[in-house]
Amino acid sequence: MSFTGPRAAAAPPLDEVDRLPHLLDGLPTLPVVAIRLGEVLHSRRSSVAQVAELIGADPSLSAKLLKLVNSAYFGIPGGVNDVAHAIPFVGFNTIYQLVLSVSVLETLRTPSGSVFDPRPLWLHSLAVASAARVIAEDLRHSDPGSMFTAGLLHDMGKIALAKLSPDKYLRSIELAGEEGLSSEIAEARVGLPTHDRVGADLARRWRLPASLIAPIEAHHVVHDVEQRARLAPAARLSAEIVAVSDLIGRDVTQRTGAPAPIADEPLALLDTLGVTAAHRDCLHHRVMVQLEKSRPFLALLD
Repeated sequence: MSFTGPRAAAAPPLDEVDRLPHLLDGLPTLPVVAIRLGEVLHSRRSSVAQVAELIGADPSLSAKLLKLVNSAYFGIPGGVNDVAHAIPFVGFNTIYQLVLSVSVLETLRTPSGSVFDPRPLWLHSLAVASAARVIAEDLRHSDPGSMFTAGLLHDMGKIALAKLSPDKYLRSIELAGEEGLSSEIAEARVGLPTHDRVGADLARRWRLPASLIAPIEAHHVVHDVEQRARLAPAARLSAEIVAVSDLIGRDVTQRTGAPAPIADEPLALLDTLGVTAAHRDCLHHRVMVQLEKSRPFLALLD
């Protein structure tokens, strides 16, 4: 499902939208292991040995995965030295979320010498991921880990744009700052497809789960009544959590010195999720703690 509506005036020229599939052809494909793992786990016939063997076919992915599961983020007593031993501690779903995260970060890695430094944007994304997990836990969401992944990948369209057209993307950042524009409007002004459209189309191309596609595509529009009506309840909740986490993540990254994205706050979503002003202050502290635990994800960019 594609979203249109209150931001239609900011849409890029039609030829840019039409060129989007060709534009995305300039990006590498997601590793086969990530796609195959999703198929295996959703078949409901997976075993620890099967999943471990599949991941083990990619030594680089295995090494990064073990680095994450042995970090303070999970705090596995004594650590583990292979994926098969990690699975009982973190579960199949978490392993899948980690494989997706590692694979997307690696696929969208910015080449050395690029004019665009992705670290501030990934730091913001990690803050949003941390906030999404905390909020999901407060709401007793069935899978807070998936919300962490949704937060981490919510702006992957920006990284894709920066990788495909760094000069134009940097100009969009400058324009947003100079004129106080949202990132989507600034992207359209310089002739780029908007990052939420790029991210959602890329997620579909990479066969990411629908639970991730919805917040990637809708986190800027889910506060709009018409857009909300187009979403199934579970997808709407995911998009709402990421939209609110985007606000919290912006506050947190501002405090850590990273540039924050410019956007109109969909304040009604705070009420929808029961996030009062006092609760928001409390969330800041908890998200900062979660962010510090999550920093091993940033180490994957080295």
